[in-house]
Amino acid sequence: MGNPRFQEVSTIRRHLCYFLLLVIPLLGLTSCSVESKQVEPVAKQGTIDLRSWQFETDGQVELSGQWAFYAGRLLQPGDAVLEQRTATVRVPRSWNSYRNVQGIDEGQGYATYKLTALIQPTDHVLAMRLPNIFSSYKLWVNGKELVELGHVGTSRSGSKAEQFPKIVSFNTNSDKLEIVIQVSNFQHRKGGIWVPMQLGDSDSIVDAQMKTTAKEMLILGSLIIIGVYHIGLYAFRRQEQFTMHFGLLCLFVAARASVTGENYLLRLFPISWEAGLKIEYIAFALSAVTGFLYVYKLFPLDASKRVIPFVTGIGLSLCVFVLLSPAIIFSKQLPLFQLFVVGVAIYSLAVLITARMRRRIGSTFVLTGLAVFVVTVLNDMLFFNEWLVYTQLVPLGLFFFMLMQSFIISRRFSNAMVRVEHVSNELRELNIHLEERIEERTVALSEANATLAQTNRELQRSETSRRHLMTNISHDLRTPITLLQGYLEAFQDGVVQSEQQQQRYIRMMLGKVGGLNRLIRDLFELTKLEAGQTRFDFAKVPLGQWIQQLHDMYEIDVISSGLRFSCDFHSVSSTEDGHAHEMEQQNRILLSLDLARMDQVLANVVYNAIKHTPRGGEITLSFFFEEHTSRVIVTVSDTGSGIADEHLPYIFDRFYKKDVSRNSADGGSGLGLAIAKEIVEAHDGAIGAVSTVDKGTMIWFMLPAEVRMVG
Repeated sequence: MGNPRFQEVSTIRRHLCYFLLLVIPLLGLTSCSVESKQVEPVAKQGTIDLRSWQFETDGQVELSGQWAFYAGRLLQPGDAVLEQRTATVRVPRSWNSYRNVQGIDEGQGYATYKLTALIQPTDHVLAMRLPNIFSSYKLWVNGKELVELGHVGTSRSGSKAEQFPKIVSFNTNSDKLEIVIQVSNFQHRKGGIWVPMQLGDSDSIVDAQMKTTAKEMLILGSLIIIGVYHIGLYAFRRQEQFTMHFGLLCLFVAARASVTGENYLLRLFPISWEAGLKIEYIAFALSAVTGFLYVYKLFPLDASKRVIPFVTGIGLSLCVFVLLSPAIIFSKQLPLFQLFVVGVAIYSLAVLITARMRRRIGSTFVLTGLAVFVVTVLNDMLFFNEWLVYTQLVPLGLFFFMLMQSFIISRRFSNAMVRVEHVSNELRELNIHLEERIEERTVALSEANATLAQTNRELQRSETSRRHLMTNISHDLRTPITLLQGYLEAFQDGVVQSEQQQQRYIRMMLGKVGGLNRLIRDLFELTKLEAGQTRFDFAKVPLGQWIQQLHDMYEIDVISSGLRFSCDFHSVSSTEDGHAHEMEQQNRILLSLDLARMDQVLANVVYNAIKHTPRGGEITLSFFFEEHTSRVIVTVSDTGSGIADEHLPYIFDRFYKKDVSRNSADGGSGLGLAIAKEIVEAHDGAIGAVSTVDKGTMIWFMLPAEVRMVG
């Protein structure tokens, strides 16, 4: 086993290496278009001086700074008003950020921008990259109309929104560029130019646009492919639902990226500007829903299931709101969407932090990926709220998140391969030792079959005993009841007339009733014994005292029946000390007995022996003490008729009343030896029998004992 501290440090270092290997290429993607350049000029009072800027060597430049601004007026080149001095505004900025400007109301309205750029005359073709200008515009350069996107108007009905970045090229031999842009917005919450415009020679502008397009298409294509791939994984293995939610997350972010920035979806398909905006907002809300479900399905033990209805309910409600309302309405509710996304992101991060603290598999990768993704989401929120003028990074953040997910899948695949290799090794080992195992299993099956056969025999014997039980109970109850019914009918019919006959019949009925009472009493007692409901009054009894008591109790009855009787004590010990002090030794041996119950046991056994021993025979009551096992063995032997081998296993069963079974001392209930067995076992003892036909029977039982120490 290695040092746990060393293993932990190694794991941290490995994760750090993974992180750096992923972040460095991504940083390269974000900065691949950045070139070393001098400080860019900034427009002042509607003029930007670019005469010291060489487009061939310095590259493109942003047209940022103070532009001349004519609010509430749509002017064209040549209008005298454009030559008059007017107010300036900061570009890029949305109209919503302008304060106290007449003609612009909460981002709605129309206006004209003008910028004069002083440049060095050049023979190269110049170009401008126009970003998404909200929400329609028309552009002139040096009095020549170059592009119109949408339709600029003075009202909502008289204007049409449309937007996607465009590149316009133009030739000029002049030393200045006069740029005039008409802009109108009645369809979106924000209007104006709030993304910087780029000016440069045509080659550099086109080259930069191609790099941007390639980068975004790479990310967009990757999101779509990975999204479809994960949904396919779910289709083939539905146990892992997190793959479906991650796939949907990729597709929703890809859908939003396709209608923002370069607006690829609107360029490829005939989709209206408002439909594209609805796709953007719906995808934004559903990204939060699927992202949360992905985290929940990945770590269900660390997230609350009760949060799911709230997240899905709010997300779907926002989607319905977008579908049912125009762009000017739902776009103004962007803070609600952002608040929803931020809340879901914070809760998801809390879940992942909990999972990481509990050392869930893959939690480190997911937490790292989601943290980067959340940072990019916050960046985009700042961008759309003009708190941070940079660029949209959500697709890039999700691309990083996707790479983290690939590590999770790779790790699971690796673990699965390890398990497969382990199973393959076990199968190989199993094949090598297959014959030995087959032989072992065959022996085990044979033993199991033998056990089952024995169990089956025991079940058959139990069923036979049950049938005997039911037959004997019905017989023992029906016979005396039938006789009682006959006696009573004799009384009723007047057959019994004399007083002497009546007394005789009454005695016979009382005898039958007494037999029934004994049967019921014995059955009730046996049932209580078997259920452990009988109370025993145990007391410490010296063995010698008990032997003397039993000798005095049964000697007269045995001798009066014409039989010989003996009661002996024998010691089986590891030391031989003769017969000296035999009585003292007996009194030192103590048994824990319920004397009344043990007398019941011996009465059943002794009177059974008397009944089945012919006159002139002998009954012997013997006591043995085994010092090494600390138990007393009691035997009752007779020289009677004996018990056949086929009956011997059943003599302690209830109601087993074959004449040779000795389960009844008086031919009555058939429960005597069954009761004796329960009483002996309640004393933590055991009982059994040995018999030979025509030679006699010995009933034995063993009881635990202890030896009293002499002080």
